[in-house]
Formats: sequence, structure tokens, C-alpha cells
Amino acid sequence: MNIAIILNTIVLIASLLWIAFEPGFEPFIVAITTILTLIGLSIKSSKPKKKEIEIDSQIILEAEPELKEPTEVELVASRFRESLELMNEGNSYSPFTIAKLAQLMKLHKIGELERVFNAEEEPSFEFIDHFCNTFGIYKDWLIHGQGTPYNNPEQTNFDPLAYYSEIEKENPNRIYFIMNNSKVGEVFMLLELSDFKYKILQRTWHVSSHVGGGGRSQIYGLYKLIRKLKKNYHSSKCGGRILEPEVFEKLLSGRVFPDSVLSRPSHENPWWDDFTDVYGKYPISSSYEGWYGKGFSYAQSVVRDKLESESANKSMQQTANAAAD
Repeated sequence: MNIAIILNTIVLIASLLWIAFEPGFEPFIVAITTILTLIGLSIKSSKPKKKEIEIDSQIILEAEPELKEPTEVELVASRFRESLELMNEGNSYSPFTIAKLAQLMKLHKIGELERVFNAEEEPSFEFIDHFCNTFGIYKDWLIHGQGTPYNNPEQTNFDPLAYYSEIEKENPNRIYFIMNNSKVGEVFMLLELSDFKYKILQRTWHVSSHVGGGGRSQIYGLYKLIRKLKKNYHSSKCGGRILEPEVFEKLLSGRVFPDSVLSRPSHENPWWDDFTDVYGKYPISSSYEGWYGKGFSYAQSVVRDKLESESANKSMQQTANAAAD
């Protein structure tokens, strides 16, 4: 019950008794009643403040829990989980699961991989190697968090034609020629080794006028590589993409699962095949500059010059050999 009410009740009863025997003391009684009322109210208002202070102290204590640094095993497990998330980016039709990954790795039990994903079991380095080799993951990223998930640390080749032997060795399902939709016209190759494993050849060449002497020789090397692939019946494996700069950079750097970019048939672009039509024999050749830009036409002119120069040198050599005979 309210303390002020109790005190006032007591004073009122006492006052009535006093007035009954001593009339004339009414003002004194009113003053006493007022003072007691104020005392009661001050007591009441002071109690919640004390409670609020106690609650605030409790909130401060609860807001400052002791932070625990994640262990190395937990960090590795988080990157295992991240690799699965990347593989499922944009893949709502047939998403990968831990069970599916374990099956592709040919593990005896799903739990072998699931415990690693949940940081319940520390993976051996052999297990990590197996996971990375199966899905094309960069091992230093998975173990140490260095680089990007699909980075390829292998040494690159200056001349595109030098990749032909590697392509033959890998025997990929698909060979993609990826071009940046920019004035520089950067190009790189990507090999699809399976539905869940890709290999990025992280060397770019410029199919444009933004080249010097070395760049012109690379343009010619790219032409010769594509021609050789077509000649040896690999053209059915080849595909092309022209990507916006941001997507191009993510794919080249290995920050995204390649299939999340490539699994859109509507984006197929045969620019790589049109590039080899340097003499405009295809009926659509008049559209090349409109489709691919002036830099593309310049690159084709570089190839023509190289072919004509080689042809002239060959004729001169044959003439010299005939004269010597």
C-alpha cells in the first residue's frame, strides 16, 4: 500500500480524535498532513531510481562478455562452409550439399565431411588436399585464408599457343575464351574439367589496339591457338563469353565459383570463332566492328599482317632454296 496514504490515514484518525476534544487546531493538523504526504511521495519516487540503477548495472555487465578468438580449426571449417556457399551461388535448381560433396570425394561416410564442416573434427592435410583437388579449390586459401578460393598459382605463359599442350593434357569438357567488355579487350581462358571443377589460366591478353610489339605477337598466338584447336576437332568444346568488367575481374581473380557465371547458355558468345575470320569470309563479318568494337577489328588486322608477312618470308625462302638447287 502507498506509504503516503497510510501516514495520512493515521494523521486523519488522530486529528478527528484531537478535534473532538480540542477545537481550533485544524490548521496545524492540515500542515502536518501535507508534510507527511510529501515525505511519503519522496520515499515512493526514490525506490524506482535505485531499481533502474541496478538494472543499468546488470545491462552493462551483460553487454561485455569475454570474447573468444576462433581456433585455427574453426577458421578452416568456416572456409569449408564458404566454399559450399560459393558453389551454390545462383544454383537453386540442383544445389550442392555436404552429402553430395562427400559422394563426389568418394568418402566412406557423409559424417567424415560433415564433422569437418562443423569444426567437430580437424581435417588432415591429406584430406584437405583431396578436397581441393576434387573441387579445384586453392589450398593456401582453405588452410591459411590466403589468396582467393579459385586462384591458380601455376606459372602462366606469355604466348597463348603455349597452352595447347596443357589443354591436351587436361582434356577438359569445355574450353572458354573469356573477354572483358572494355576498350582494352582483356582475354583469358578457363577450362571446365567437370561439372564441379574448373581451372583458370590466369594470364590475360589484349584483343584490341592497346598493345605494343609483344601484345601483337600475343594476338597472333591466340589466333594460332584457336585455329589449332579447331583443326584438331576441339571446336565443339570451345565457348565464349563477353563479361562486364566487375564480373570479369571476379572470375579472373578466382573469387567466384566459375559455374555461377558460366551456367547461363544465353550468355554464350562466339567471338573467339569470329576472331579467326580475319579475311571476312563469314556472312556476318560486316557486323564484327558493331558487335565487338574497333579494337577487335584492329586485332584482326594484326593477324592479317602476321599471316602475310609469314607468307612472304616463306615464298622468299622457297625461291632461295630453288635458286640454290
